[in-house]
Amino acid sequence: MPGVLKTEGDDLEGLVLSQASGGKSANMAGGINGSHDHEPQQHNNRPLVNGIPNVPINQQVHGEVTVPESSQAVLSAMGDLIGQLPPEIEHITFGYLSFSELVTRLVQETFNGLTDCINEMSELQVPQMNGASAADTSQINVRKRLRLLNFLQERRAQFIKILVLSQWSRQAQSISRVIDIRIWLDGKRRLYDDACSWMGELKRILELERKPNPDLETALEALSLGKSPRLPDLGYLPPDRLSPRRLLRTVRGINTQLSLRLNLHETLPPAFRNFSVANGRVTFRVRDEFQVDLSIANDDLSSQMYFIDFRFDFEPNPPELPPGQLRSGIENKVNELLSRGGLGGCYHFLHDFVLSHKLNVLRHQAYRMSQAKWSEHLNVEAVHRSLVVQYWISRPGGKNWIEIGIRRRNVGNASCFHQEEDEPHIGLRWFRAGKEVSDVPVTVNLRELSVEDMLKQIVAAHADFIFRETLARLKEHSLYSKNVLRLKHFRSRIVPASHLFIQLTASQSCSIMQEPITGNFGLLPPSSLHSRGERELNGLGAPEKDAASRIAQLRAIASCDEVERTVRCYGWEVVRSLRPSLEVLRQHFGPDTARASFSRKRAWNARWLLAFTASLMGDYWWIVELNEQSSKPDPLTASGMSIRDAFKLPTNNSFAAASVEVSLADLTQIEYSAAGLISQFTDTRELSAQCIPHKFVPGRSRPDLPTLYVHFTRNRAQKFQKDSDAVKVPWSSQNIRASFMGVDASKSTAHHLILAQRNSAALRSRRLNVMVGDFIKVHPTSPAFAFPLNNPVGQSTVPAILERLARIQRLMDYVRTLQAFGLDPQNLSLDHFEFAYSTQPQVCRAEIFFTGLKEFPQLFLNRGNPHLRIKDHLMSLFRKPNGLKRVIWFLQLSLPLMQAFAAIEATNTKNTAVVLPRSAEWYQIYYRDPAGRLDVRLRKRRDELKWFVQHSGLPAKRGQDQQLHDQLDSLLRGKGEGWNGVHQGIAASMDGVHAVVEKIDEIFSQHVAPPPTQSRLAAGPADRCKKQDFKGQKRKAEDDSDVVVLD
Repeated sequence: MPGVLKTEGDDLEGLVLSQASGGKSANMAGGINGSHDHEPQQHNNRPLVNGIPNVPINQQVHGEVTVPESSQAVLSAMGDLIGQLPPEIEHITFGYLSFSELVTRLVQETFNGLTDCINEMSELQVPQMNGASAADTSQINVRKRLRLLNFLQERRAQFIKILVLSQWSRQAQSISRVIDIRIWLDGKRRLYDDACSWMGELKRILELERKPNPDLETALEALSLGKSPRLPDLGYLPPDRLSPRRLLRTVRGINTQLSLRLNLHETLPPAFRNFSVANGRVTFRVRDEFQVDLSIANDDLSSQMYFIDFRFDFEPNPPELPPGQLRSGIENKVNELLSRGGLGGCYHFLHDFVLSHKLNVLRHQAYRMSQAKWSEHLNVEAVHRSLVVQYWISRPGGKNWIEIGIRRRNVGNASCFHQEEDEPHIGLRWFRAGKEVSDVPVTVNLRELSVEDMLKQIVAAHADFIFRETLARLKEHSLYSKNVLRLKHFRSRIVPASHLFIQLTASQSCSIMQEPITGNFGLLPPSSLHSRGERELNGLGAPEKDAASRIAQLRAIASCDEVERTVRCYGWEVVRSLRPSLEVLRQHFGPDTARASFSRKRAWNARWLLAFTASLMGDYWWIVELNEQSSKPDPLTASGMSIRDAFKLPTNNSFAAASVEVSLADLTQIEYSAAGLISQFTDTRELSAQCIPHKFVPGRSRPDLPTLYVHFTRNRAQKFQKDSDAVKVPWSSQNIRASFMGVDASKSTAHHLILAQRNSAALRSRRLNVMVGDFIKVHPTSPAFAFPLNNPVGQSTVPAILERLARIQRLMDYVRTLQAFGLDPQNLSLDHFEFAYSTQPQVCRAEIFFTGLKEFPQLFLNRGNPHLRIKDHLMSLFRKPNGLKRVIWFLQLSLPLMQAFAAIEATNTKNTAVVLPRSAEWYQIYYRDPAGRLDVRLRKRRDELKWFVQHSGLPAKRGQDQQLHDQLDSLLRGKGEGWNGVHQGIAASMDGVHAVVEKIDEIFSQHVAPPPTQSRLAAGPADRCKKQDFKGQKRKAEDDSDVVVLD
């Protein structure tokens, strides 16, 4: 066996080469093969190398080999190299999987599989037989057992694999090193294979570079002597040199031969009929394709013609073919075809070659476009001999492309050329949204090839088609078909000169253009609204069909925004909480409605709104009635409000046309019409609900706001009366005419004019018109009267009319009552009037205030009025039936008495007399000094009302008190003007009671005690008892009566 190199330490101590001779060395036998512990043996206390004693290099070992001394330097260098170890082999860790993770996954998979197995087995129900389960050999039991057995077998196989892997993993470290070595060896082998491949490729390439060795000797002779004996001599005689004359004659002869041959003997293809003969050659010109020069070699008419030159006749291309392989190939091919097929074969070959070259030129142009400014928006593909260019690839919808190729038949397109019917030519096909367009409006210039020009024409035609279709769809609606708004299409073969001008509103318009490269739409001038329109248009897959609807939506938004800005400037409130869906809008406002804007006056009823709708059929104003708000929002409106009904305003062209900007005058007119219609709708609904006859009669000034006529009866009118004690409705013919007159700008209320008739002739007085002022007008010669009525917009005027009529009736009853007592009303109105019932000695005036029919009137007396002390008692009278009549009668009846009471209180500065009204018919006068009490009562005597004056509570008849009694008794037995003494009292008329009270007051005044002195202050018990008795009587009288605090 060969020797083994063994080193020990860092130095080379010996090197032994052993031969494979069996048993020559006993030490060898005891070395490697004879050593069982694989350790080198010791020999003479020296380490053994490979089982051989380590001896000096210059000595023989067992007489076999001795290393010469000349090799010691080499061996020393090798010893130095052995210490430099190679780099470590890369340790591979990619793709390793943890054993614990593998076991965990297997356990989890086993658990899941066991759960599924148990669930499947539980679904298999064993049939019951006579209350007991079937035998274990039933089919279902067998299926259960097989299912469980298969699962266990499968899991057992998986766990066996895990067991094998666990045993192998105990040697994972050694296996990992083997893997590292294997990958390292594969890498070295791959390097070896790559080196072999590179050498083979280099050899193949160098084959083309091999050239024969040059014949330098022959070349030297030829260059220096002009001849060489090594060159063969064929014996040709050199031709004579042609003179210019002969050369010209020869060329003319060739021209003549060519002319005769082409005109008389050759069958020319149709494309070769345009030719010219000059300079000994014929030049065939094919328009926009090529020019080829041919000539002849002899006079034989049957001999072939030969290729001379070739030139392209279109741009961009070089004027002639450069010398080289291409020119040689064309020349050989043409000469071959001329020999076999004549001029026809030559033409077809060159024609086909030029068409292919044109397609290549167009293809290169298209590729350059896709890499320049058309990048990311152009897709170029070469399919066989056709060029497919897809444009607008980023737009949604169907694909758009053009296909340029060679066509075999002329179909009459504008992109084709005037060739023979079966002649191949370059044609163009246009596919728009995946469908081929039959008539392509494109002119292809084959003289100057430009695929960009073709594409721009196609893009312009596409944009023109979109605008044309959009224009046609918009013209289907009256807003643009009747030229209410302007709409114009500016056509052009150049993009983006082609655009569509659209007038959106009276003050807004836009121009729609299409960018040629991306195909995106642009709206000018820039604005937030136009940006929204651009996004919607650019998201359409078929803009020629859907662009009109988006423009209609854009116009509706612009129109509604403009109206909202206008109404907000004039103080209207824009209602944004009402957001009905498009379905709800079209249900109430028509199927063409695109958008609606809701607004109202702030003083209107919340249930009524104004709506402005915009569509391509026109812009209209509506009045909208809302349903009652509910806590549960309407899903169609996304709010608590929903539309109950809508009514179109009968507007005229001054403000209904979309081409006129909304102004303040228009809004005023709209408010006028809306308020009138809302009032009529509420009145009609109220009257219809109560089954009250009514009708509308067109008015003369405003036919759109007719006059309402209502026919009432007493029982039907009482349905609207909130007060059960309401007065009778004051008309005779039972008909009422209600005319809407406008809107009160200050209060934003509806202004109505009500016309009715009364039964009473009291209203015929001309003087009454002066008294009532402007709130009611009475006809001077008829019972007709009219009054204005302001009612909140949205509320029915019928209850207000009936209430106003009832209040007028009440007022007129009050006026008639005043006139019956000879009094004239002052400052007359529906809720207030005044009257004066006395002027001497002072003016006594009363004011009556009344608001609603259900509320009691209020009575106010002027300052210093003697009736102020009984104001509350007068109010009690006022609340009774015919209250005003009772009050006026009692005011006149009690005026002298009240004046007398006022005079008593004025003269008694020491408050010795006090008047206490117990009721309107009973008064008590208390005197302190001397003590006494008088009762004044209103009683009926002999069918006549009299004031009866009686004294009561007088002191005992002693001393001065006796004189007081005597004077009073004489007065009671006396008689005067308007009064007469009766038994224990005096009966006085209305006018005489004043004198009676004055006389009694004079008597009491005469007996007033002097100012108190010291002795008077020390009065006896009897006097104090008298005073206490008087005070007790007074307190008892006060307790028995209703004490009223007087003003």
